[in-house]
Amino acid sequence: MSEESAEIGQVEGVGSVEHAYYERSEPLTGVVLLPGQEEHDTGEHPENIRRLPPVVKRLRESDDWEKLFVMHPRSARVEDIVRSHTGEYVESIRRASIDGPAWLDTDTKAGPGSFELALRSSGAALTAVDAVAMEAYWQPDSLFALIRPPGHHATPDRAMGFCLFNHASVAARYAQAHYPIERVAIVDWDVHHGNGIQDIHFEDPSVLYVSLHQWPLYPGTGSVDEVGAGEGKGFNVNLPMPPGSGDREYGEAFDAVVEPILEQFDPQLLIVSAGQDGHAADTLSNQMISAAGFRDMAARMAAFTDARGIGLVVLHEGGYNVSTLPQLDHAILGGLGSFPTDLEDVFAEGARPAEGWSERLAEILSVQREFWPGLGS
Repeated sequence: MSEESAEIGQVEGVGSVEHAYYERSEPLTGVVLLPGQEEHDTGEHPENIRRLPPVVKRLRESDDWEKLFVMHPRSARVEDIVRSHTGEYVESIRRASIDGPAWLDTDTKAGPGSFELALRSSGAALTAVDAVAMEAYWQPDSLFALIRPPGHHATPDRAMGFCLFNHASVAARYAQAHYPIERVAIVDWDVHHGNGIQDIHFEDPSVLYVSLHQWPLYPGTGSVDEVGAGEGKGFNVNLPMPPGSGDREYGEAFDAVVEPILEQFDPQLLIVSAGQDGHAADTLSNQMISAAGFRDMAARMAAFTDARGIGLVVLHEGGYNVSTLPQLDHAILGGLGSFPTDLEDVFAEGARPAEGWSERLAEILSVQREFWPGLGS
């Protein structure tokens, strides 16, 4: 070895580059798109082929598009789906798609292309899990999977509430099967209670389910005292929000319940079931969340995962006003990526405090303190 080479060899760090060299000053977020989303054609139905294209159009035409990490999904395999659903149920959806169009219940329709698109939507969730969980130099901190049909109502053996496969549950169990991830948290702010996620994980202490939903509203589940069973008791957290709840009430719910419980659970992956049907202009609810409110919830979840160095996967659930949904989804991405978006929202102006919220919050805290010490103190 030459003298010069020896000197170089003694220089600390030569021959490799410190990982910190690749660190970013701003969080990196992005989207998983859904090619062929029109294959699940439900006709004149609230959950229809017109929901997602305006969202993607707005993002592509914005100055923020170049900031986003953009991915396309693979399809989930049946073996991925049957971690959350029965094999008989999966086959029934395949058959309904072949024989359809067919109504699976009074709200949920399947037709040619529905089975394959549902697999692709679950696959988009798995694609997002891979991206945020796999160690890489250029790794997104979070991803927003723009998918349909939604999933959080689908139970192990039943389609309902527009949902075929339970994407959040499939993603959680996939992460546990393929990565050194034991604890997964699912936070669901869709305006409807995610009865399917609750049913699948009701006795599962490895998956924390936290749902903020209008009460009463479809599907009628999600009361305060539905806390899980067996080893999963305490790991099912319902926040039934009074009608008229908006940014104030949801912010207080996150402050007093959602974030403190997440901190105690200490997940290794966070999944958000993001339904924007709690917006003030959505026709399927009575809630008053604004664009700024959705941004705030997304920013809170991004801050939580960033502080712990874990991945964040956001999955599109409800949201049925095609005029306002593009702004809301854009606001969510702004919250995830810490960049400004248009938050002007005439629909949420003049929102009043929701009647009965203080009493409801006290009830929630009273129930949850049995499982999460010090909550609300």
